[in-house]
Amino acid sequence: MLSKFKRNKHQQHLAQLPKISQSVDDVDFFYAPADFRETLLEKIASAKQRICIVALYLEQDDGGKGILNALYEAKRQRPELDVRVLVDWHRAQRGRIGAAASNTNADWYCRMAQEIRA
Repeated sequence: MLSKFKRNKHQQHLAQLPKISQSVDDVDFFYAPADFRETLLEKIASAKQRICIVALYLEQDDGGKGILNALYEAKRQRPELDVRVLVDWHRAQRGRIGAAASNTNADWYCRMAQEIRA
């Protein structure tokens, strides 16, 4: 447990960090995965300037494929769109239990990128 002095010191450092103002009205809650997925796909399709997604990984399943395809389609329709997807590369290199070691999510990301460029 941090001493009171160290806690105050940490709070001072946190207070000095840059922040993005947020309002409670700007936060949406999703109670079902399908609602989150539908909203995410809508936001991707309607993006005008940039898309930035931070995720542990995109799984090579219907959900992950739908999101990745939507990102590529948005970029195809609006080449000026700045699209960034940040994933945990180490996690993406682990295979699924029972799946071939050469068929990881990282391999899938690379295959998708090559198919789009072809």
